[in-house]
Amino acid sequence: MTEIMQKAPYIAERAIVLAAGRGERMRPLTDETPKPLVRVGERRIIDTLLSALVAADYPEICIVRGYLSEKFEALKEEYPMIRFIDNPHWHEANNIASLLAVGDLVENAMIVEGDLFLQNPALLCREQTGTNYLAIPVEETDDWCFFPDEEGVIRRMAVGGKACWKMVGISYWTPKDGRKLSESLQRLYETPGGSERYWDEAALSADIEDFCVRVRACSEKDVQEIDTVEELETLRRKYGEMEEK
Repeated sequence: MTEIMQKAPYIAERAIVLAAGRGERMRPLTDETPKPLVRVGERRIIDTLLSALVAADYPEICIVRGYLSEKFEALKEEYPMIRFIDNPHWHEANNIASLLAVGDLVENAMIVEGDLFLQNPALLCREQTGTNYLAIPVEETDDWCFFPDEEGVIRRMAVGGKACWKMVGISYWTPKDGRKLSESLQRLYETPGGSERYWDEAALSADIEDFCVRVRACSEKDVQEIDTVEELETLRRKYGEMEEK
């Protein structure tokens, strides 16, 4: 697969952090705490993202919240610049409702899942060469994954596959593609069962022919998605070992 051109003609205007979900698979830890606020060592999961976004000088940082939304107010103490956007449909729809809640803010924006434990802040740099989605090259996975062509353009996404790229919930959308994404999200949401879909399925499945989204490579050492209590405990042990060194 060829490399994307080296110059970076786009500078992201904002970051949108999706943090509205209940985190069912991490109960009982999430019964009273939203998953992004769960701690690994002394840090909340979302701190690894917000600190990187602040260091990268994003002019605007938006957090889409829903479940236990009032708990996120504590973030203002350390990050007074953040802006909250409420998703009123978090309890009855998938994360497509969270991105619809931000409207045209998806234009020229970095979209970040709030349950990622980031260890490589450079992944959230504002300088971008075009619309892209982070992914890890793997031999096999049972998770969401991409199948790009030789130019790195995503041609198919699926749950599980071989010789593919495992999806990581960080993506950048140019102004033009962000506008198209807003329209695509609305169309998908209005279809039967659309409210139950993931937002990514709009551009990378339903309307994939209308987009040119490239994979941007990263590794398991750069960022970890936390979905279950077991994954959290594994990360806590590894993080504790790193802190001791």
